[in-house]
Amino acid sequence: MDAKRIIKYWSRKLTDIQIQFIFSFLMLFTISVILVSCKSDPHEPSWSEETQTICQFLNNNQQEYSKSYRILEESKLLNTLCGYNPYGDGYTLFLPTNGAIDNFIQQNPDLVNFEEMFLDTNILYPFARYHVVKKRLHTDEFPDGALRDSTLTGDRLATGFFTDGENQIININNTAPIVESNLKFTNGFIHIISEVLQQPDFTGFDFLQQNEEYSILSEAVEISGIKKQMWWKKYSILAEHDSIYNKKGIYTVQDLIARVATPGKKLNDKFNSFYRFVGYHFVGGEYYLSDFNYGDKDYATMASTPLTVIVGTKFKINPGIETFGFEVSGTGDTIKVDYISPVWKECNTMTSTGPVHSITELLHYEPFPQKPE
Repeated sequence: MDAKRIIKYWSRKLTDIQIQFIFSFLMLFTISVILVSCKSDPHEPSWSEETQTICQFLNNNQQEYSKSYRILEESKLLNTLCGYNPYGDGYTLFLPTNGAIDNFIQQNPDLVNFEEMFLDTNILYPFARYHVVKKRLHTDEFPDGALRDSTLTGDRLATGFFTDGENQIININNTAPIVESNLKFTNGFIHIISEVLQQPDFTGFDFLQQNEEYSILSEAVEISGIKKQMWWKKYSILAEHDSIYNKKGIYTVQDLIARVATPGKKLNDKFNSFYRFVGYHFVGGEYYLSDFNYGDKDYATMASTPLTVIVGTKFKINPGIETFGFEVSGTGDTIKVDYISPVWKECNTMTSTGPVHSITELLHYEPFPQKPE
């Protein structure tokens, strides 16, 4: 091979190598551009980057939350959740899963299927509005009691905290666990719930009657006639299980009457000690545990005798009336327990007239009479 041919050969070879190199470079550049563009695709859900409204998230996830989406759309709320709250700081949407809505339909005797929800706006509109709170709320702001800010129906929602092994569960209205919390958007938060929220359709009196563990107090309420004389639309009940009465040797309502009633007076007489005993369990107004003021305060009761509640490092109901026992403090000191405590897991039970709270001891405005020898 002469010198000209050698030069020509290597000239072609180098040209081929250059072309291959340039082609490979262009391919890598194109792939990298595609990957970057995919990451920044504006159509991808990016709620964690706080670039969407609640409405945009729902639009981007219509399939996963199709039933809630349609309820919000048909009830004219979807557009509301696209903007900002003109009367407050954002919104909080408690978003039921499709399964939650299916469970609601199955358990509701008035609804045969999902489509029937859309036949009556008197059902549809309140249902949708009850799931939206008129303020942006992170779960860190939830009290063990009830939200102070109301829903779009004007009602409050109860919030409670429970542990399941190592997991903390937040229940709304005692029935709807949050399964995914604090999805943050430009105009508020979404908390995804595994059951729908339902407004209670039973009163505090109904609750006592429907729960056998409160049978003694329930019967006492009926006999005293307090239900007919109740002058508050909203009231809170402090209630003891029958087992609390049993510790005092009281197993029936007749045992209670024998122990506390004033002889010679009708049991529904406001001046009868039996009536006053029952009335002392009813506090005027809607007081979830988070609503009781910090410090020492008296609250009106149906007994016309105020009930003292002290809120501090401990929650003390009716302090100083009766001694229930003693406990040893962390420093080794013996402390007298002269107050009643809430049974936390059985408090803030929501009813249409206000909450019911279970308590640890018999509640009386004076020391409870001892059983006769």
